[in-house]
Amino acid sequence: MKKYDIIVIGAGSAGLGNAGMANALGLKTLMIEEHENNFGGDCTNFGCVPSKALIHVAKLFHGARKAQDYGLQILGKADMKKVLAYIHKHQAHIKAEEDAEHHRQAGIDVEIGRARFTDKKTIEVNGKQFTARKILLCTGSSPRYLNIPGIEKVTTYTNETLFFDCQELPAQLLVIGGGAIGCEMAQAFQRLGSQVTIVDRGERLLGKERPEISAILGDVFKEEGIKVIHEATVKSFENGEAIIETKDGTTQRVGLDVVLMAVGRVVNVKDMGLEKAGIALTDRGRIKVNDYFQSTNKKVYVLGDGAGKYMLSHGAEKMVKLLWRNMLNPLFKKKDKTHDLSWVTFTDPEVATFGYSEEQMNKKRILYYRQDQTFSEDDRAIVDEYPYGRMSVWTNRFGALEDRTIKAATMIAPKAGDLIQELQLAAEAGVPIGKMANRVYPYPVASRINQKTILGITDKAFGKNKRRFAKFMFKLWNW
Repeated sequence: MKKYDIIVIGAGSAGLGNAGMANALGLKTLMIEEHENNFGGDCTNFGCVPSKALIHVAKLFHGARKAQDYGLQILGKADMKKVLAYIHKHQAHIKAEEDAEHHRQAGIDVEIGRARFTDKKTIEVNGKQFTARKILLCTGSSPRYLNIPGIEKVTTYTNETLFFDCQELPAQLLVIGGGAIGCEMAQAFQRLGSQVTIVDRGERLLGKERPEISAILGDVFKEEGIKVIHEATVKSFENGEAIIETKDGTTQRVGLDVVLMAVGRVVNVKDMGLEKAGIALTDRGRIKVNDYFQSTNKKVYVLGDGAGKYMLSHGAEKMVKLLWRNMLNPLFKKKDKTHDLSWVTFTDPEVATFGYSEEQMNKKRILYYRQDQTFSEDDRAIVDEYPYGRMSVWTNRFGALEDRTIKAATMIAPKAGDLIQELQLAAEAGVPIGKMANRVYPYPVASRINQKTILGITDKAFGKNKRRFAKFMFKLWNW
């Protein structure tokens, strides 16, 4: 049996980060990945990278169509073979430093095969056995699949197959699910030339966001021609149509050529021998972990999607940093928390959020002040055609207005994911909002909207008495 300091199972975002950190510290490291082509994990192969490449191409189509208002003439739809070629070209560029050989050359041992526990401290791969001081499970997640009657007669994709098998642009695309993946892909295919219908079980798109944010995105989708059926489920498929039942019990038929399943994800835990390792699962079938990512087997930690807490690529990055901070300084360990994590839905406009939701703050009895801001009078939003934009910023409630700090924020606007990072940095660093209020931003950068929102808070400090004092000081020194 070969012994290591660290064994990492899975070569996705969490696995690559952990193996790289262990190797950088000079620890003897083994990385195990079942499929050699899957290095980089879901994000590189089936998620973030290909989806954002597709969205980029779709934006080009959308921009060209809008340019027709100013004299440009265009026709036609997307050639999916060319679109996929673009996606795969850029994937290959990113994957070049994520494959098995790259990691072997860096000094990390790599085994390609299915990893299974044979006992609490032993892993078996390809008939070989390994053990380590710590074992890190980074096995990721897979798309959830609904076994709807008649679905076997319909061409169905998930994010794991869409960017490889969809060789022709579907005339009619049915998207099941109104979350981030469903919304991003629905808009992209509508812009490429498909007629898209979203069937959503919730009462609004992106149900985790604030209602006014969802409403704005819904209006944009309606304007672009995307059909959305809320509080509905697909009951069956018959004769090239989806039979859809809404909450009130009525049914309708929607024609389709292709279905995209975007109804969440399930953690990869099957056929790993977890029971032999003493690793317990929750009632929902996820691995049970504590606030330090430790499973019920104290030698085994779970990171990334496998931890089941937040299924985001940068969430895995956050977990990796915290795990190694705690392993190197166990006397002062820090618990994992979610309110310092931001997330972005890359529709157009983007939706970006960080911090506790207002509901969570109320539940935790956190006292706050919320400042809402529309983009309707923002010069950059006006000329760039997004006056519908909106944001909210939450600060602590007490103390001098200029000294208050940001606790959370949400925004819907083009490039909202980039614009909100300034606010999150200020929140994490505890920067008083007065500092942002007094900055001078180049005109007309889009991020001036952040300052405008903050000024909506700090300007309240300039009350009647302060104005009187300022007037007195002017007359005193300027006569």
